[in-house]
Amino acid sequence: MAAIVIKGNAKPAGFAGTAGLRAKAGGMVQRAMACTAAAVLVCAAGAALLQLVVQMLNFPAPIAVTGITVMAVTLLNSLRRYLRTRATGKAGNPHRVQR
Repeated sequence: MAAIVIKGNAKPAGFAGTAGLRAKAGGMVQRAMACTAAAVLVCAAGAALLQLVVQMLNFPAPIAVTGITVMAVTLLNSLRRYLRTRATGKAGNPHRVQR
């Protein structure tokens, strides 16, 4: 009788390339979940800002205009800093801002 010896690193029987396909599918699911979570967070932040603006509009006009202006300046400054660090962060970025 012949004995069959299976090594510890032997692969299970199956179709060729299914492990790579499973890895890609797992990565796609993880990326989809991350994008979904990001979309939910963006929507929640947008709804909170909209609610804040509506509440500020109930104040007298000078206070509401000042509050909305400060909020807009803060958001635009945050966006400007994000775009600046993204543009100058990579050396080979073709969309880099020239100074």
